[in-house]
Amino acid sequence: MDDRRPPAGSKLPSTAALRQRLPPTTHSARTTAAPAAARRAKAAKSIPYLQAQVVHYKPRISVLDKELTTVSYHGLVNFLLLLLSATLIRLAIENYLKYGILVSIPGSSVSWPDWLATLAGLLSVAASFLAAYAIEKSAVPATRLRSTERCTDDAAVADPVLVGVPLQERRTLLMHLANLGFALVTPACITYFAIFQPALGTLVMLFACITFLKLYSLAATNFDLRRAYRLNDTRLDSDPLRFSSIERGRLVVSPAARRGHAERHSDSDLSTDADNNEPAATSSRRALRHIPPFKTRSSFSLNARALAEALVEGDDCIDAKADALPRPQLRLRQRSVSAAPETLRCIASASGEAAHRDGEAASSHDRCLPRSPQAEEKAGAEEKPARYQILYSVAYPDNVTVKNFGYFWLAPTLCYQPSYPLLSGPIRKSFLAKRVAELVIIGMAMYVLIQQYAVPTLVGSVQAIDKRDGFWLSERVLKLSVISATVWFLGFYAVFHAGLNALAEVLRFADRAFYLDWWNSVDLAAYWREWNLPIHYFCKRHIMMPLISAPLSLPVNVGVMFTFLVSAIMHELLFGIPTHCLKGYSFVGMMMQIPLIQLTQWLVRWRGPESGLGNAVFWISFCIVGQPLGVVQYYYTWVKNNP
Repeated sequence: MDDRRPPAGSKLPSTAALRQRLPPTTHSARTTAAPAAARRAKAAKSIPYLQAQVVHYKPRISVLDKELTTVSYHGLVNFLLLLLSATLIRLAIENYLKYGILVSIPGSSVSWPDWLATLAGLLSVAASFLAAYAIEKSAVPATRLRSTERCTDDAAVADPVLVGVPLQERRTLLMHLANLGFALVTPACITYFAIFQPALGTLVMLFACITFLKLYSLAATNFDLRRAYRLNDTRLDSDPLRFSSIERGRLVVSPAARRGHAERHSDSDLSTDADNNEPAATSSRRALRHIPPFKTRSSFSLNARALAEALVEGDDCIDAKADALPRPQLRLRQRSVSAAPETLRCIASASGEAAHRDGEAASSHDRCLPRSPQAEEKAGAEEKPARYQILYSVAYPDNVTVKNFGYFWLAPTLCYQPSYPLLSGPIRKSFLAKRVAELVIIGMAMYVLIQQYAVPTLVGSVQAIDKRDGFWLSERVLKLSVISATVWFLGFYAVFHAGLNALAEVLRFADRAFYLDWWNSVDLAAYWREWNLPIHYFCKRHIMMPLISAPLSLPVNVGVMFTFLVSAIMHELLFGIPTHCLKGYSFVGMMMQIPLIQLTQWLVRWRGPESGLGNAVFWISFCIVGQPLGVVQYYYTWVKNNP
């Protein structure tokens, strides 16, 4: 046995002796810097002809040149942040000296009729969701095709009762339309005629608009699932409407095209890949373009330039950027494991994550089980992009339950699915506490900013409009832009990060991609896709794709126009009704986004995405001019209607 203790009676080495035994890297900076300085001073004395030394000896570029991409602006950013902080502190002092304390207790000036009307509006919205469940429960088809007739017979495909809209389905659609109207019109009337406070009215209309979109998604998704149920299409991959068209006002399905698709589909199921003996469907999914795996957290980036080689334009770019986001649990592990691998997960349009490869059905929902970094790397190598492959762990009509619909009502998404990817394990209490604390603190900060800074500026803007003073009004709008942009940024963080993440943590909702890096948008089209992914997915799934696909097959430009038209109507209802100002300010502002999108895209094609012109137009049109000008218009109308 090796005894490393010093022998008895021996003296311990001194501190200086121990310091000499240490490697050079453990010495202090003072001991290493002194010899280096001495060497430099000695070398300087031996240089000949000091004033004739060569200074300019190779071609170089300036530090601020755009060709130099490795320079860091960290110090300059710190200075600008400090300068902005000093400016805000000065404005706060100036505001206090001029107005004093304007903040009051929230809700102290709200009358009891407003509170009761708000409660009535919220209850009416909740009743519409219960009505949607009753409608779907009564709409479950009583019969379906036999398994031997699985959507392959030409007569069955051409049968309008199976493919088109049968009488029972028409009654269901009419009831859903009536329920959608009730979910939107009833709270709108209560807000417009019974709620004086705009904040409470906005809360009711926001709740009504969200529920309206959820109910529409619920009805549209179950409409497709019922058609697949009647056709006995258990794999949800043989939709005959893909081969349909509208001729003379009637739905026409081409049996020949459907038969050819069925033959190709049956052949692809039996064919194998010549190289690795894999099914053709698997090899075709492997051939899809996707982002290569991100090996470390430091290498993970949402920069459009870094993804340009692997992505295509438009929605595919947004989908790939969202799919490249790490798992929620893996993101926490990367704090301690710097090289934890993370691979791209192309989530399928239905359940995405956990379809058992051995054919075993999942329990109640697809689970995102926590795995080790080695298992993550292995699983990421095996996972293939499977977009447009519909995989649900809950089959229709087993999803028509109060529990299933209630989960969707509370879930942070607008697109209904019978099952969602879920996280296993207990709720992270520290994570939830942080998000709730952020939500409370940011909400209080927004209230103080609005009461103390925005309201006095808006009062001055009313006087400027009455006096028709353009310069004064411009000064008010620019001053309000600082407050409105700050409140908007805080509200975005509070809702889309703190609020939705807290809700997702409680519900164990695994897909936390609620937004992307919209602040780097090179044009307005990218911004509208990236800043609100729940709305983007809803518009793409339920508005855009049905319009440009069979049987309508409309041009893409028509689909874009109709999508913005629906968005403009919803914005007008959300902001016009609570302020009792239905003059179309939000509607016009949303429709004006279409020419602005064309302008920013032209600037990107002209100067390139690195120029930043499209990004500058976005910030100017949206935050510096658009938002404050819209707030001034609505406030002026509200003041004049309620003197």
